[in-house]
Amino acid sequence: MAADWEEIRRLAADFQRAQFAETVLRLSERNCIEIIAKLVQDKKLDVVHTLDGKEYITPAQIHREIRDELYVHGGRINIVELQRIINVDWVHVENRASDIAKSDKGVQLVLGQLIDDNYLDHLAEEVNDRLQEAGLISISELCKNYDLPGDVLIEELSKRLGGIVQGEMDQYKKGVIFTSAFVARHKARIRGLFSAITRPTPVSSMISAFGFQEHLLYSVLEELVNSGRLKGTVVGGRQDKAVYIPDIYSKTQNAWVDSFLLQNGYLEFDALARLGIPDPTSYIKKRFRSNKLLFLRAACVGQALVDQVEASVEEAVNSATWTDIQPILPSCLSMDDIGILISQALRNINVQSSTRLLGGTVVVSDKFIGNCLSVFDEAIQQKAQKEVKSNLVFLITEEDPKQACVLAESSVLSKKEKREAERRKKSTEGSGNVKAGGGGNAREIRIRKTKKKGRKDEDTDEETGSSQQTCSKQAEAFFMAQEEIVAVLEEQVRDCPQEILSELAEHLVRPLTKTYQEVLRSVFMSSTSTLSGANMKKSIKDLQEEITNLYNNIRLFEKGTKFFSDETQVLIAKHALKTVCTDVTNILVNFLAADLMMSVENPSAMPSEVRVKMLCKLPDETKGPLMKLHNCLNGKTIEDFLINMEICADVCGIMLKKGDKKKERQALFLHRQTLTEQLKETEDPALVLHLTSVLLFQASTHCMLHAPGRCVPQIIGTLIGRIPSEKQQLLSAYQSLVVKQLVSQSQGRTGKQEDAEGEENKAEGLNEESRNIQVQLMSLTPQVKELVLSQRKTSMTEE
Repeated sequence: MAADWEEIRRLAADFQRAQFAETVLRLSERNCIEIIAKLVQDKKLDVVHTLDGKEYITPAQIHREIRDELYVHGGRINIVELQRIINVDWVHVENRASDIAKSDKGVQLVLGQLIDDNYLDHLAEEVNDRLQEAGLISISELCKNYDLPGDVLIEELSKRLGGIVQGEMDQYKKGVIFTSAFVARHKARIRGLFSAITRPTPVSSMISAFGFQEHLLYSVLEELVNSGRLKGTVVGGRQDKAVYIPDIYSKTQNAWVDSFLLQNGYLEFDALARLGIPDPTSYIKKRFRSNKLLFLRAACVGQALVDQVEASVEEAVNSATWTDIQPILPSCLSMDDIGILISQALRNINVQSSTRLLGGTVVVSDKFIGNCLSVFDEAIQQKAQKEVKSNLVFLITEEDPKQACVLAESSVLSKKEKREAERRKKSTEGSGNVKAGGGGNAREIRIRKTKKKGRKDEDTDEETGSSQQTCSKQAEAFFMAQEEIVAVLEEQVRDCPQEILSELAEHLVRPLTKTYQEVLRSVFMSSTSTLSGANMKKSIKDLQEEITNLYNNIRLFEKGTKFFSDETQVLIAKHALKTVCTDVTNILVNFLAADLMMSVENPSAMPSEVRVKMLCKLPDETKGPLMKLHNCLNGKTIEDFLINMEICADVCGIMLKKGDKKKERQALFLHRQTLTEQLKETEDPALVLHLTSVLLFQASTHCMLHAPGRCVPQIIGTLIGRIPSEKQQLLSAYQSLVVKQLVSQSQGRTGKQEDAEGEENKAEGLNEESRNIQVQLMSLTPQVKELVLSQRKTSMTEE
């Protein structure tokens, strides 16, 4: 103590001398700062200035002050707080703190905090006190209390287990620490509780009811079961669905399962689940490893039941009958399970290819189905014979259902089609037949008569629409409806359920239809061969003469179109292409199709779709030119058709002879004679007007004309200046009356569809006007006919 005071007196004396000493050199504060900055810059001095700039501090001093503050704060301090206390930049504090943590193993930097071992030892002591009091403590709770990460706490507390911390950590869950007394207490509770269990019990329910630690419970339970202290098993592992099954229950359960399988030959998974078996499939596979079982979706069946199914199926196959498997199967099996069982049985005896499964449970042999098909053989032959006589179904094939649809439409002719067939015949007579030479003008006159303003051939459109709607139903030659097949089977097959007959009939529809089509085609081929032989008697010379006459008539018709405007020429050309030119094309195609036994009796009534079908069957050398000729029918000029017709005739070996003046005069005479005969017979004003105008045109221009009814006004227009004015006036007056009559008839049909009372007076007025027009037409019709007939008498007299 005296030495310390002596030291103090010495220092005080030194301080006094320094105060009274005279100053030799005096530096200002600014000069001192500059000198220190220069030394720091030259790295001759290592100092750090404080945040307020009034002091300099060395790194060693910072290191000492950090150590002092760590000690003062009990071994744990935040770097942010150190920076505030030391009053230097945060970077310098962090660097010195990192150096301390690296150099001293007893200090570590955790989340921006310096922590030494003294603090951790103190923390471990506190944790141990709480652990001894509670018996169990979780790391997550310690993380909240001490604001430290769980990994650090687990690592540091694990080092101190058995020392400062008197406890152990859960092996499966590192976040829990418990004491030996806690484990012993819980082990005793678990042992006593599970010893008293006599039926399967979910482990999760025991955890929630008695508050056991989950991982500790599984560990202790596994230990007790493995040591044999608890007589039972844990099924399901360490999961929520884990179940403890005591041995006494397992023995009873196994005895029931064995007995049920032995007596019934199957096990239902739902029944095992009701017994408390959580995974029936695994249980059965483990329990009956040596047994041969078939696992289905909801059950498993023994080999004895499979053998019964195989025996029933084999008997049905050998006896060419059917068998219902449902009576010998358990009622608990679903339809899917029954299907799997039957499929397996069929594979076992290798009869999959010779059987069919109907209704899900009925196995039918193919021989039985074949016997059912043979029942319809006679009916197929009879219907095929009948059908061939009336329809063009011979062209129907499965590969071409679209064409089949077209043929089905064309096989049943409506009234409209019959009328057009008759008109086509007249057209042929007038345009190319050797015996007659007129035009098919009556066809278009009749169409014009039934047309309304702004509509084109409404009847044809309606019929086409209706046929398209039923096309899908007539896509193939149909033999018999399913209901009819069922009725036949009911008479032939005995003791078969109605449901099975319906499904059997459904299976028979397609093979019966296919067989019917084959028989139908065979019958047609046999009949066609005879027909073709008869057609071959017709000499090539007759065909060549017919084609040549048609060709020359078409040329003369094309010459007559030159007197009209371009627009009218297109209308006349289209009409000729649809009538005369179509007939020529049909004759050529039908002639070549006869070699393939595909010809028809009446080529003029051949639909366009049938013609295309025939073209597709022809050889390539003839199909190409004829296809071009077919495409010309949809064109707008007759000239293109004539060019392609010459090419096709050359391909077919037919020589076309262009007519000379004599033959042209003969064709003109025949055409005029045919039209005149039609004019004599008809009393229809519209037809009279049409025929008269065409005959007057031929008489004045010496050119044949094949025009539709819609071109009558243009024809009458070309006659101006070519016939006397009084004839022109009569013809024009007659034309106006015909137009009025058509308008009146159209309004009359519309009036019949209206039921309003206010229209009665109007309808009566229309009827009166229509009667007046009819009277005038009747009086003028003989005069109009005489315009042509008088010329014919004169020419005949001259001849």
